[in-house]
Amino acid sequence: MNFVSSATKSNVTGIIALATVLSFSAHAVDDESDLLKKAINKIEQLESKISTMETRHDAEIAALRNENGDKWLTQQRAQEIRELVNDVLADSETRSSLQGAPLTAGWHDGFFIGSADGNFRLEVSGEIQARMAFNNQPSANRVPPNDGPSSEYGFEMRRVKLGFDGNILDPSWTYKIRMGFNQNSPVTQTFDTFQNTINTFVLEQAYIRKDFGNGFSITTGQWKSNFNYEESVSSTDQQFVERTLINQYFNTKWIQGVQLEYQNENVRANINYNDGGGNRNVGVVNVGNDSGMNVEWATAGRVELKLAGEWKQFREVMSFRGSDDGIQIATAYNWQRGGSNNELNGDFIGNSEGVNLSYTADFNARFSGASFFAAFLGNTFYSRPDGAAPVNSYGAVVQGGYFVSEDVELAARWEWLNVSGGTTNINAGPTPGSSSAINAQHFSIYTVGANYYISKNAIKLNGDVGYVVGGILFQNGLYNQLISGADYRSDQTSGSTGQVVLRIQLQLVF
Repeated sequence: MNFVSSATKSNVTGIIALATVLSFSAHAVDDESDLLKKAINKIEQLESKISTMETRHDAEIAALRNENGDKWLTQQRAQEIRELVNDVLADSETRSSLQGAPLTAGWHDGFFIGSADGNFRLEVSGEIQARMAFNNQPSANRVPPNDGPSSEYGFEMRRVKLGFDGNILDPSWTYKIRMGFNQNSPVTQTFDTFQNTINTFVLEQAYIRKDFGNGFSITTGQWKSNFNYEESVSSTDQQFVERTLINQYFNTKWIQGVQLEYQNENVRANINYNDGGGNRNVGVVNVGNDSGMNVEWATAGRVELKLAGEWKQFREVMSFRGSDDGIQIATAYNWQRGGSNNELNGDFIGNSEGVNLSYTADFNARFSGASFFAAFLGNTFYSRPDGAAPVNSYGAVVQGGYFVSEDVELAARWEWLNVSGGTTNINAGPTPGSSSAINAQHFSIYTVGANYYISKNAIKLNGDVGYVVGGILFQNGLYNQLISGADYRSDQTSGSTGQVVLRIQLQLVF
């Protein structure tokens, strides 16, 4: 390998060219001059020196190879490769999103993928609630002919959900999609049939929200109505294993429509026009019956006033040690007229012909390691056909919790329902054992519980036991919400006291 510098070679080439010219000149002259002899002598000296340098360089290269092999050359190649890799990586970062911005991913209050500029973001979340439940209903309370055993118990997957939310184009355009597995009762097994269940993966929420700034935003799609506070708090952030039966009676659950929202430092409000409480995943045409629309019109709204603390404190019912004080009061309504051709349906009063006006007021207080919640709810079912009397329903909830240590909380709750003026059949009195939200009835439920927060609400173990005074005479609430999801059963008469429900649940949220 020749390592003689290009400059040296250039000089040699020039000298040789000069010698050639001088040589031709010498042949043209009869007598060589002393100058020409000196030049030729100089050239011969340079050629000898170059030969000596090449010999020495070859020896040095051979010594380096014998000592280090090709390591010195490998290091040079490695540096070149590193520079090439860095160039490729830098180019790939500009291609990681449609906008040419670098892609980011990780864990921040959940798993997310997004652009570095924050304009695109996708968050993935999930919920698992594995529950063991026990229900004991005295023999005299059971509803014939499906009276069944006094005690029913076992395991259930109360909730399994998967959600996606984030923003697109810029942080003002947000979205949410949440799906959940429905819980179904098994088909009774006989000597010639097998027990089976039909479980479905159902869309719960799917909405688009646009933030216009200055506290105003608009939402359209399908979402959980925040008519009553207890239902608007996520199932992952409840203080008891399950929400109250009062919640199941009054809550409007998921709605489809459009909603205008406003929020500032101390006031939060919304108003919407929707397809009626409990009417999720329905179309405009061919809704499943020939009687007409589910509802003719429906509207709902809520106003909240924060007197102390931060809004985020009221996203969960409990208040961990070290939390700041917070106070919130609120009021809300849901007003809708059922389809004009819809007959009275004991399973879905909200869609029956007539008008339902639901209303509520609630109070929340948060302290370091202690919390308090109280709510009053009511509903009037009026403008019923054939001059049927209005049905008035009233309910109340009072509950509180106290942390006896950093991770252990004790809680207690009282709930009450009274329904007057109504019957299942508008022309007759209620039949014993008939389940309807407009049955004249009254009951109270007393519940105590304990929670062990392994990792706040992300992983927690909680248990509670409830005792019913009076009879539960409905299976579905006003807007078709089941009481079986809370592990209770319908009683036969309003005097059916003594039903007991025990629940233990492990929750994981990601």
